[in-house]
Amino acid sequence: MKNIRALHESEKSVSAKPIFKSPFGGNATAIQLLKNEILKEHSSKTDAFLICVEGKVKYQDQDGNEYELNAGDYYDIKANVKHWLEAFVTSQLILIK
Repeated sequence: MKNIRALHESEKSVSAKPIFKSPFGGNATAIQLLKNEILKEHSSKTDAFLICVEGKVKYQDQDGNEYELNAGDYYDIKANVKHWLEAFVTSQLILIK
């Protein structure tokens, strides 16, 4: 049995670790954001699915969308949309592309 928290260094403000890669091109990444840290603005070439596993983050994007994600919440991120995250508490997320 593995735990998502064990993948990350506890002192690193933003940590992303690949956890699954499909031979058909899809992948999943575990992301940890420490309290009050920001995952800087970026975009993806493909659509993505962001799941908050633990904690509370704010998702914002270039189109003015702004959502709070708590444990169990998810959001569909469209390709080529600049977006960023801010953690209210130390949070664990999964990004699927």
